Amino acid sequence: MEIVKLLEPITINGLVIPNRTVMPSMGLAYTSDYTLTDRFKAFYRERAEGEVGLMTIGPLAIDKAGSAPFMPALFDDQYVEPMKAYIDELHRDTDTKVANQLIHLGRAAWAMITGVESIAPSAIPSKLSGETPREMTREDIEEVQNAYVQAARRSKEAGFDFVEVLACTGYLISQFLSPVTNKRTDEYGGPIENRMRFGIEVITRVREVLGKDYPLGIRIAGNDFMEGGHTNEESAIFAAEAVEAGVDAINVTGGWHETYVPQLNTGVPLGTYVYLAGGIKAAVDVPVFASNRLGDPFVAERALRSGACDMVCWGRPLIADPELPKKVREGRFEEIVPCIACNQGCFDSIFGAQAVFCILNPRAGRELEVEVRKTEKPKRVMVAGGGPAGMEFALTAAEAGHDVTLHEQEDVLGGQINLAMASPGKADLGRITDSMRGRMNRYGVKLELGSTLTAETIEQEKPDVLAVASGARPVDIAVPGVDKPHVHCAWDVLMERVPDIGKNVVIVGGNATGCETAHFLTAMGTPDPAIFTFLMYHTAENPETAKKMLHNSGRTITVVEMVSRLAGNVGRSARWPLMKSLRMMGVDMKRGSKLLEIRDDSVLVETEEGQETIPADTVIMAVGSRSVNELAPAVMTEGVKVITLGDAKEPRKLTEAIREGFEEALKL
Repeated sequence: MEIVKLLEPITINGLVIPNRTVMPSMGLAYTSDYTLTDRFKAFYRERAEGEVGLMTIGPLAIDKAGSAPFMPALFDDQYVEPMKAYIDELHRDTDTKVANQLIHLGRAAWAMITGVESIAPSAIPSKLSGETPREMTREDIEEVQNAYVQAARRSKEAGFDFVEVLACTGYLISQFLSPVTNKRTDEYGGPIENRMRFGIEVITRVREVLGKDYPLGIRIAGNDFMEGGHTNEESAIFAAEAVEAGVDAINVTGGWHETYVPQLNTGVPLGTYVYLAGGIKAAVDVPVFASNRLGDPFVAERALRSGACDMVCWGRPLIADPELPKKVREGRFEEIVPCIACNQGCFDSIFGAQAVFCILNPRAGRELEVEVRKTEKPKRVMVAGGGPAGMEFALTAAEAGHDVTLHEQEDVLGGQINLAMASPGKADLGRITDSMRGRMNRYGVKLELGSTLTAETIEQEKPDVLAVASGARPVDIAVPGVDKPHVHCAWDVLMERVPDIGKNVVIVGGNATGCETAHFLTAMGTPDPAIFTFLMYHTAENPETAKKMLHNSGRTITVVEMVSRLAGNVGRSARWPLMKSLRMMGVDMKRGSKLLEIRDDSVLVETEEGQETIPADTVIMAVGSRSVNELAPAVMTEGVKVITLGDAKEPRKLTEAIREGFEEALKL
């Protein structure tokens, strides 16, 4: 399929946007005092130079009560001139149109951080902050609406091309909209007409201060995905009223941050939530933006061609690859750094009160600090290992101008990425390897697959640098029965090297690998999405029967873990959907349990209540990994600098492996 619609310009209330890509507002935490820091500026400039059509700076605080000092502010005139100077530079140097987003967190604000009491439609505790806000008075409502107005005025004075009002994700305006958080009995509570009143009044007043010819947008939840909250139908009602009040575009995202319906993690199929934009599009006659899991350009193109939306939001994809729109325009698809929806550097960081980074883009948020510069003294470099650390080192070194050859003993690249992508919904992780291979090709890395580097080879070739990234292998534990034929390694199971798996499975180890192996096994006995869709489409089964099929693997699976927290090494955004899936599939998770013995048909474990025998005709070991690094100490060749990377140095997460490969290559 040719990319056509994605590259077309679009006009919103007189504003000509060069293509159909939007970088939505994202919390980045690159400031601690409400200012638009140089770190923010460098981050946004790189995305503007990457040719995104409409770039949203923000969220921007409209007052202190509804914000935090880690976001830039527009609640005082002092912030206008610095903002204007920067926007003028972006307009001078790029074709990107610059928007902002005005935010009030409502009950999600942290009074302990702001020093100001949080306020909301009703005094209902926040699941995000744990604090209970004060119910807003009429005076509070007037004051907050005026704060929106003044921030909009400052936005126009600062030279923004487009202003967006945030009305989603469980923040103030959506708190008024939802019966979950709005229990008022005055004209701002009760039926939807009243619950919309606050948001519509904000839009009306902001439109007045901006004037009729200034582009104004609003970002809404296409479905709150909260029990008792708004569905797409209620969201469409609000969207239509917002257009009547003066909105020129509707940016549609998914549910609230508090929802238990996965929105953004790897397990969410690409393009899942385009239908939410389609439901809004049917109710309004202004451009509609679609969001969530649209980072694949071809998925985005299909969304536009479907007519469900007019623009697509690329938030995290532009953290991963600031040049994404430019690469699409130039047809450099194999070089795109993909967003793998791991959320570890973005959402997990923000909700952990840390600045945003990216696993696959070590420069994200550090654009001022690190840059790949061409070397004046090229070196001959050999890399042992084609996992993420080795590939990142190779491509970064080659980009800097070094002569790089990568040796991988297997016939494929990827290392433990190939294990990770075996679990349900994780096939998208294969894009990591595809991208790295594409970029290595661009920079001239020579690949030798099925090739094992030895000390003798190093002695013969005498490279200037040897990078050892030989990875890790599973740990073996000494327990009676571990050598029985029905005992297998989790890695072998995930790579489908074990043809016979019984009905009673015990997985020893509740870390990421153990829990993902359990998830993998549960999916083996259930219909995949294509089969389920076929059955539903043709009404071959009634919904209740089909649901039972989805939640029944045909196996009894038990995970045995010594510590109390399973999947403790999984990021917070990925962990809860994983644990939810295991619970739905009936996986028995035995915390605080120690394996004592493996028998022919069972295992013996020690629990807090005493010893317990668990039936097991298959036992899978997932008790960790250890470094593989025989090469580095064996190299005695004079003049060869040896660097050890990734799991070969110490078993760690993908984040550390890639960053280490990148940073060590910069030191050459």
